Amino acid sequence: MPSPQQPTSIPPALISAFAVPERPPLMPSEQERLSGAEKNFHPTAMGTLVSWTFGVGPRVILVHGWSSRAAHMLGFVDPLLAAGYSVTLFDGPAHGEATGERASVVHMGEALLALTREWEPVHGVLAHSVGSAAALWAFHRGLSVHASVHLGGPVSLSVMVRQLAIGVGLDQAGTAAFEKWVEGFIGHPLAALDLEILKDGLRHPGLIVHDPEDDTVPFSAADTLHRNWPQSELIRAGGLGHRRLLRDPAMIGLCSDFIATAGSREMTRVNAGGEA
Repeated sequence: MPSPQQPTSIPPALISAFAVPERPPLMPSEQERLSGAEKNFHPTAMGTLVSWTFGVGPRVILVHGWSSRAAHMLGFVDPLLAAGYSVTLFDGPAHGEATGERASVVHMGEALLALTREWEPVHGVLAHSVGSAAALWAFHRGLSVHASVHLGGPVSLSVMVRQLAIGVGLDQAGTAAFEKWVEGFIGHPLAALDLEILKDGLRHPGLIVHDPEDDTVPFSAADTLHRNWPQSELIRAGGLGHRRLLRDPAMIGLCSDFIATAGSREMTRVNAGGEA
């Protein structure tokens, strides 16, 4: 995806805030855990991605959020392995060990799609924050799973872009210029990343987990996703904020159990002749 020329009317800091993720360092404990996995490199249109796979069995993919990395999802590995699944984590474009300097939810979603074409079939997806929105994009673009879990995820790129513009004080003309730049950068209209379009890919059981006091992604995003997803469950994870969702043992167990139980029920239904 080529990057459009940046208009001079858009503050460079705004472009960075939208498209340039941070790369948190890999902690020694994370490096040690990843060393026990099968590591692979994947050349894609989004750059070279890096993945780690643990175990054997139906595959569950863990998708990290913005300015994060695969290792931040490691807490879910052992419960899913114990339930009989293989688990794959990957560093998305411009994150972790992957190449690239700029990315977006579309780049993340297309990376997930590219990788799952190598790994089909995929049993489930468990995704955090922007990774959740990337998964919604991938489902809309054809990724089929038996179950998915969404932790603290947004549902509208239009809203996110406008909030960023307001945050730096852009006027109406500046906001319009920024929106046009974003559309050129992602290669799609902003509306293509809103739930009204993406909900057509929600054809499997889903679990939505969100703290009502999340100060990064508002709880209204989870409520909207739940109302537009007939096969979803919504859990209010009070006190866990935006990132502690990934470290809380009870929440990790609950999400892993959902992937196992909801996915098993969906597989039984499909194998019995229901709609996929």
